[in-house]
Amino acid sequence: MDMDMDMSRDRTGHSQRLLSMYDVLQRGCGLSTRSLQERFGVTAKSVQRDIAELREYISQEYAQSVYGNIEYNRVRKEYYWRNRSDMLLHEREILLIATILLESRGLTNGELHKIIDKMLVQCSPESEKHIRNLLKNEMFLYKQTNNSKSLGKILWVLSEAKLNQQYVRIGYRKVGASGDRKLTVMPLGIMFSEMYFYLLAHVRPDDIQPGAEEEEAPEVKPPVAFRIDRIGVCNVLDEHFRVEYGSRFQPGEFRQEIQFMSTGELTKVRFRFWGKSLEAVLDRLPNAVIISQDESGTVLQAEVYAKGAKMWFLSQAEFLEVLSPLSFREEMKRTLSAMLANYAGTV
Repeated sequence: MDMDMDMSRDRTGHSQRLLSMYDVLQRGCGLSTRSLQERFGVTAKSVQRDIAELREYISQEYAQSVYGNIEYNRVRKEYYWRNRSDMLLHEREILLIATILLESRGLTNGELHKIIDKMLVQCSPESEKHIRNLLKNEMFLYKQTNNSKSLGKILWVLSEAKLNQQYVRIGYRKVGASGDRKLTVMPLGIMFSEMYFYLLAHVRPDDIQPGAEEEEAPEVKPPVAFRIDRIGVCNVLDEHFRVEYGSRFQPGEFRQEIQFMSTGELTKVRFRFWGKSLEAVLDRLPNAVIISQDESGTVLQAEVYAKGAKMWFLSQAEFLEVLSPLSFREEMKRTLSAMLANYAGTV
């Protein structure tokens, strides 16, 4: 009886040891023979047998071409799961992503905490504690946007509709509107910008109201940006649309041309900038090219959507001057005059 109990305890200890080793390896961390000997009170040969068993299990359950298997790093003197560590987020990457999520304010409090908790599961207990301490204050003071709501489900529905090229019937409420406007749209992509998620889509012509803004757009119309948190009803229709590969919407190119998710006419604008950070201008307008530089500043040209670009140009205060086209320059002057008139009187 005593021998049976001892064998049972030994099998239990062996199983727990294997599970613990597998847990460390699947997180992308390394295992040293010495640390395993000290932790579990086993011999080096026992560790070798455990590694062999884990190798056999991984080879049977995982595609070797994708996941690899356990290898020994002679420099670090550790066993690690080749490819697995590269497929998981490292602690520093988790900290990087969490910091971006906190700054974006695009998630609800519940979503933010849930996603960060899921990422931290991949960390060792020590790293998890370190990251939580670094983020503790920011997570406590995190403030979601006023109209923030969980968008995971609708984002997935819209992305599938875009992939399957299906029309979507939405109810959309603009700021100040008393009710939702029903529209049938052709989903082209989803983007995140300035705290909000947007659906980029073309409105089906039948739903464009006479005299509406969409009717005044050029023949090749940019997509309309719908803030997804303002979409109420969202039903995917059985009707399909077809987009030829050569004329497909390219979100990466669109992102270089738009500011604040406001479109207007796509315009080549030439402007002079003499502020402190030219680098910040080139980051903000990725397709901008430098035309010339002298003591008066740097002249650049960028192809941008006029409405959003105007908002950004105005944010540069006295350190930027629009040079062309003349119509856009005059529009900037009218706006600046109207702004100056706000300060003409006394308070």
